[in-house]
Amino acid sequence: MGKSMLLLLLLGAFSLVFFQAQATVCMVCQSFKRGHCLVGKSNCTTKYSPGCRTRNFFIFSQTGIWVHNHTELDCSKACFAENMYFGSLKVSTFCCKGEDFCNRFHGQIVKKDIY
Repeated sequence: MGKSMLLLLLLGAFSLVFFQAQATVCMVCQSFKRGHCLVGKSNCTTKYSPGCRTRNFFIFSQTGIWVHNHTELDCSKACFAENMYFGSLKVSTFCCKGEDFCNRFHGQIVKKDIY
């Protein structure tokens, strides 16, 4: 009886570990530019969908193009991949999960022309 009880306990513990939701670690940054976090570098962990969020902020310029202003990285319980427009401000959102720091390389990298 003792061996069968131990076996049941081990199977129960295994199923808890095996079926536990996978946590995803996300990069957090309030102002991400040119591949570097300038303000608020940290990380967060999410066990629930959707996971990591990247929001690129663009401003409509006088020359008629969208110019990248900055990127924000964080965890989100309610992330939707979308483009939202608020007058001359555009926010482009990307969501990812399942791989730690999956939002790290989705920040907009702006190339500057050197004259």
